[in-house]
Amino acid sequence: MLTLERQNAIRDILHREKAVSITALSGRFSTSTASIRRDLEKLERQGLVKRTYGGAVLIEGVSEEIPLIIREIAQKEAKQKIARTAAGFISDQDTIFMDSSTTTKELTNFLGNKQNLTVITNGLRAMTDLSVLDNVEVYGISGKLRKRSLSMVGNQAETNVTNYWGGKLFFSCTGMWISHGAMDYSDAEAEVRKKMMSVAQQIILLCDHTKFDRPAFYKICPFSQVNILVTDEKLNPQWETLLEQSGVEVVYAS
Repeated sequence: MLTLERQNAIRDILHREKAVSITALSGRFSTSTASIRRDLEKLERQGLVKRTYGGAVLIEGVSEEIPLIIREIAQKEAKQKIARTAAGFISDQDTIFMDSSTTTKELTNFLGNKQNLTVITNGLRAMTDLSVLDNVEVYGISGKLRKRSLSMVGNQAETNVTNYWGGKLFFSCTGMWISHGAMDYSDAEAEVRKKMMSVAQQIILLCDHTKFDRPAFYKICPFSQVNILVTDEKLNPQWETLLEQSGVEVVYAS
């Protein structure tokens, strides 16, 4: 099979299945994983797919959400670096908010040495991870279960958030767009984050390099509402200038 034919076939598979793995494609086309990676790189440059760890997902528009199982492994190493650095902003006896994002969930791996923490979150996976830590009191935000993200959203969740007070909010987003700020696929998730912002004293955004120059369906907030951005790769001058003008402190994960 010619390279172009294989790439077209991969695109057809993605339209049907939405997500693919390099290993499965390699077996299906009886070709090397290196060739499949080059195929996916070409399709990504064309704006047709987004590569993930070990595969790719179909890009269908700014309102199309990547499945949770794919998001959890995408850029996992970068997310871990960002979370490790972000944990440095958490002190003993802090009360913090955490959203339901896969990036913020990585924070749960770096809280074991903190003392007397209180965490308020709408993310069920974060609650599960935190439940084994004796040093953390966990408060779950009640509401409607959003199955695609295993999170609690809706009017009840938004109202429930405002009953709490938190020193810091750690959240992530789907995309960062210069003219619109931090954005997300889900309006329901975004509205819960907005309520968290309204009662938190410090807003900390965790965002890996793949989120920049990438729009999504719904606006979470302008950059002027963010105090600290933790990211994994050096930003270009345009982004650095914009964030500086917006009053955002940029911290690079080590």
